[in-house]
Amino acid sequence: MTALAIWRYNVFVPAAGPKRQLEQPQSEPKTRHVYTLETTGLLVIAVLVLFLTLIRYWHNVSWSAR
Repeated sequence: MTALAIWRYNVFVPAAGPKRQLEQPQSEPKTRHVYTLETTGLLVIAVLVLFLTLIRYWHNVSWSAR
C-alpha cells in the first residue's frame, strides 16, 4: 500500500466528538414493557387461531371418542 492509500482510507468517517456522559442507570429497563406487549399479542393471536379452528371444524371433531 502506498502512503496515499493509507491517508485516504478513512476519509468519509466523521471525526470523534467529545464524549457524552452516560445516563444514570434506571432501576427497570425500558424494553420490559415492550416484551410484555409482544408476549400478550402472541397469546391473543394463538387463542384467536384456536378459536377460529374450533369454529371451522366443530362438526368434524369426534366428541364421542372412546
